[in-house]
Amino acid sequence: MKNRRIVAVVGISGVGKSSALARAQKSLTFTHLQASTLIKAEHELRQQKFVDHDTLREANIDDNQTLLIDGFHRAVPDSGLVVLDGHAIIDTPAGLVKVEPRVFRLIGASRIVVLTEEPERIWQRRQSDSQRKRPMRSIDELRQQQDYSLVAARRAALELRIPLVISDNVQGLIAALQ
Repeated sequence: MKNRRIVAVVGISGVGKSSALARAQKSLTFTHLQASTLIKAEHELRQQKFVDHDTLREANIDDNQTLLIDGFHRAVPDSGLVVLDGHAIIDTPAGLVKVEPRVFRLIGASRIVVLTEEPERIWQRRQSDSQRKRPMRSIDELRQQQDYSLVAARRAALELRIPLVISDNVQGLIAALQ
């Protein structure tokens, strides 16, 4: 029998999920899996060719979610705390797309944690990050995206009947992971 607990940590792109989780790993032991990395690895495994993270943003969301689920099950360890660093919504060229609750169910999430931040700080992070080609959004658009992400995560947690925790800092994130 597998002895693991899976927590999905979501938030809009640029909110600081990966950085907050790296800081949380100084206090807690867990396996940190990034959704975009899992999708990319699974795509490359199937296609036998390189694809960059930003190209995946433009791919079919349903296909990417299937890749995520398969990649997650390939990478997840049998025991311990596992944290999936991902999204409840995806900002695509066609607009915002909600990640369906079934994705969280199929990875076995026992809790969803939404990381939030002031939209002005998210905007500043996005402006200073030359590594990623995120869509440029105004502060008001980022505020709306964050609100929509909260609604999508709340709906997923309600449908799956699992806890939802909202945090705007690393200490709150650590508490939610314990």
